[in-house]
Amino acid sequence: MALARGQIALGALALRAGLDVGMVEGPQVALDGAPRPEFGAILEQAREGVIDYRLDAPKHEFLSYLVHMRGQLLHGTASPELDEVRPMPATDYEVRTLEAVFATSDGIWPLFFATLDRARAGSLWNGCYHLRRGSVLHRYYFFFTEADPHDDTIWRDGVVYVLPREPFARTWIPNEWVSAEPVRAQARLAVSPSDFPFKHRVKQYDPRLSLMGNLRRFSR
Repeated sequence: MALARGQIALGALALRAGLDVGMVEGPQVALDGAPRPEFGAILEQAREGVIDYRLDAPKHEFLSYLVHMRGQLLHGTASPELDEVRPMPATDYEVRTLEAVFATSDGIWPLFFATLDRARAGSLWNGCYHLRRGSVLHRYYFFFTEADPHDDTIWRDGVVYVLPREPFARTWIPNEWVSAEPVRAQARLAVSPSDFPFKHRVKQYDPRLSLMGNLRRFSR
């Protein structure tokens, strides 16, 4: 447990110091940027919670808008028609099994979970760090699968659910939130592997190496 927390804390400190820790940087978010009325409009027009997305902007930009401009959380999954998201067991970095609804305050991270066939992909190692400099939010990621990520059969279509912040609480993992109670979805967005901007950067985890050792591979 101490090792996992220590590695994650060390990664955050290294990013703040401007060091390359092997993660990929996502598109920056201008927190004081111009309003995106087109994003607000399609959310308001969602019928029975289904978002009919026909904009040219990538879906991850819309999802980032929901998180950073509207204060909502996101949950990626294969299940296409949930009215509420129910707690499910998952193993965290402390090798504990926690039964909860997992969500994130990031617009790209849930696309990884939504577009992977978990039965084929096997265990996952991934993370998301945010670093704010002035009014600009810098976002850093890493993604590993147990199976070969170049195998197209581990990828599939999925859904990202839009959730309220209540009754979620933050965990010690950056940008991860959990709820012990079922959470009613406010809306849902259908997504495909092509919507995940870092699909080509996902790598196969090497169990012979530590997390930091794998991150050094991830940056190559």
